[in-house]
This record gives sequence, C-alpha cells and structure tokens, in this order.
Amino acid sequence: MRRRLLVVAAVAAIVVPAGAYGLAEVRSLRDAAGDTTTTSTSSSTTTSTTTAAPVETTAPCVVDTTLFEPARAAPADLVAALDAFVRDPTVAPHAAGLSIWIDGYGEVLAHRPDLALAPASNQKLYTAIGALAVIGADVRLVTEVRLSPAGDLVIVGGGDPTLTRFGPHSVAALAEQIQDAGLTRVPGALLVDESRHDGMRRASGWQEWQVPAYTGPLSAFMVDDNRWRADPAFLADPALGNAELVRQALAARGTTVAGPTGYAPDRSGRVVATLSSAPIGELVATMLGTSANQIADLVLKEVAVAAGSSGSVVGAAAAADTALAPLCLPLVGAVDDGSGLSRANSRSAREWRVLLQAVRDEPWWPQLHQALPVAARTGTLASRFGGTAAAANVRAKTGTIIGGTALAGYGTTAAGRAFVFSAMVNGPGAQAGAQAIDRLVAAVAAHPG
Repeated sequence: MRRRLLVVAAVAAIVVPAGAYGLAEVRSLRDAAGDTTTTSTSSSTTTSTTTAAPVETTAPCVVDTTLFEPARAAPADLVAALDAFVRDPTVAPHAAGLSIWIDGYGEVLAHRPDLALAPASNQKLYTAIGALAVIGADVRLVTEVRLSPAGDLVIVGGGDPTLTRFGPHSVAALAEQIQDAGLTRVPGALLVDESRHDGMRRASGWQEWQVPAYTGPLSAFMVDDNRWRADPAFLADPALGNAELVRQALAARGTTVAGPTGYAPDRSGRVVATLSSAPIGELVATMLGTSANQIADLVLKEVAVAAGSSGSVVGAAAAADTALAPLCLPLVGAVDDGSGLSRANSRSAREWRVLLQAVRDEPWWPQLHQALPVAARTGTLASRFGGTAAAANVRAKTGTIIGGTALAGYGTTAAGRAFVFSAMVNGPGAQAGAQAIDRLVAAVAAHPG
C-alpha cells in the first residue's frame, strides 16, 4: 500500500542528479509533486504566518539517482574503446549519442548522452515495453465477421497485424467459416468496421517513398501488411481493398454478397467468423526479432485501446508513459509511430539506457529480454558480432533508417557484470556507423574487470 504524505514532503523528496536532464525537466518533476504557498502579513502589533492547509497525496516519485551516476574512474580499456568510437570516420562527422552502464561501476561511458536523436527501429523497444506493460503478454487480437440484422456482412477490424490472404490465419479462412455458418447469399452490403483505431493511415513523420516500400498504410483491418497493392486507392483506403479479398474468397466458395463494399461502425448481429492473433507476447517477439514495422505500428495503437481509448499514437504514448510512471523516470522523448520509420521520433541515448535499465525489475521484463535478438545468433543480430565476446551474450534491438543507425540492449562483461547500453548515430550516411557501435559494445563485453 502506498504511503500518504503531505505535499510539502513530496516536494522535498524529488531528487534529480545534476546534469541528468535540462532545467525544464527538473522543474516539471518538482511541479508534478505539488506546490506549497506561504504568505506573511504584518502590522505594528502582530505578525502572523498563514500556510496553505496540508493536502494529502500518494507517495511521490523519487528519481533513482543511481541510474545517472557516472563511474568514478572508467577503466582504461573502455576509455580507449570510446575514443576509437568517437574518432571513427563513420561516426565523427555525425551526431552521435552514447550511454553505457555496468553494474557495480555506474555509467562508465557517455558521449553526448542527452542529445535527442532519431532512434530508427529502437523505437520498437518503446512499443514492446508499452505493449507488455499495458496490454499484457497473453492478450490476443480478434477479427470478427458479423451478420447484421439488416443483412449486411460486417468485418470488425481487431487490430491484428498478421492476417494474410491465404492460409490458416487469413481472409480465406474467414470466408470458409462464413460458409460453414450456412451463408450462401448475403442480401446486404459488405462493410468494414475499423473504429477500433483512429483511421490515420500513416505517421506524420513518414516520407512518401516509405509507403508501401517499407510499410503499408495503417488499418485496424490489415491483410498481408497492407502491402499487397500499391495503387493510390488502396493506399488511401486499404480496409476496403482487404474487404474485397473477403468478397472474392466467398465467391470462390459459392457465397455471394449482393451489396457494395463500404465502411460502417456496426457490431450488432451474430458472429459468423472469428480469427485470433497469436498472444501479444509472441507478436512482440516477432516484432523485435525481425523488426516488423506493421506489427509495431498496430500494436502501439492497441496500447491505447487497452487503456480505454480509440487506437492512436498519442493515446498509446500517454498510456505507456502512465504505466511507466511508477518507475519515476522523466520520459521526454517524442513518439510519432511504433516502428521507428518516422523522423519525428526522438529520444536520447541516456533515456533509452535508463529506461531499459529500470524495467529490469518489472514482472514482464524476462519476456522483453528473451524477445530481443541475440548477437551472432538470432534475428537482426544473426550476422553481427561474430567471433567477439558479445556473441551469444548481448541481446539488443537494432535500428537502421536512411541517415541513422542505433543499437540498445543488454549484455554481460567477461567478469560477469551486467551492462545496459544505448548508442545512436544520425546524419547522411550514418548507417555505416553500425560497425563502430558493434566494436564498442564488443569491447565492453570483453572487459575483464
């Protein structure tokens, strides 16, 4: 049970390490704890002090200052590794941020750690954390088809990013269920209800050429990543095109739909078909392992849905930050999508590192840790770190966009000390900085102290 304290105590309890965040962030922490007002009045005969009545509140957040403490003396081998990283020709011309913490030492290495940079697919770490903290690992996303009282066939989008055109988890499987329900003719229209999400087809920071080259337009009813067509009509209204797939699959089985295809938020009527996604924990593992953009962007919107609002990036960020509030971390990064394709995402290396470090005490952290690619073994790290001390040791999320590279995660030194790290490089051609990041992380993994 949380202790109940006076606001005056709450103000005194806020502790922020010097230099960890800017003045505005420090002030906002103190403001969030509450305010006290003391005024004095005087006359020739009396002096009185009036203090605002104490107001009870729940125990305030106290920033864990150990998360920000620098090492008193960084080991010489790591200092040399940092110097090589900073001077590397693939890093030196660009904006770079770095924060590396080793248990028992503190933040042993830092280079412009509070510089906000585009995290590329490291953004999926935020999505994964939000999903595990807010939705839960066992929840499944359900797509339904209902026959309304008016005779319309209504596809209710459930935010599932893994539906396909063919196979066991597909629109073809939905059509088979519809036919098995005894429908040989639908007298009404074929409608799509995608009111579960906000209807935004792309993030504000996506560039035109990214869709559908790297991701499909967003929809609560997504099929084959919404990348199976590239014409303007589909990119503007992908759910309608996906609904036509259902019509075609039904026709192939002898079931006709008399009316046109359109949108309608209508969840009345009996369920005639349903498909459930894999649990959120498995979706998160796939997302982190393969860096799946479509899973990331739809799962982030589902964070907002789980918190009780329509699926939106703004709602998801608010829900995720609220769920993480007990960690007492001043999260000031910008969230524009769940995948990291957007140039409007930003967060500092230190903020990523502190976040990854703080969630190690959360009950769902083992699932996050296990889902991360393993150096020289699995996922997007399978071809990196071979022959180094990081191989089969470091677990981390990669990030690559045109003009940026990033890596953040966990590892263990040769002496058995856990370390947490984040490194980002932004700028024209900065993708080449990935090898410099790898050399530095490998040096930390090889550290004997």
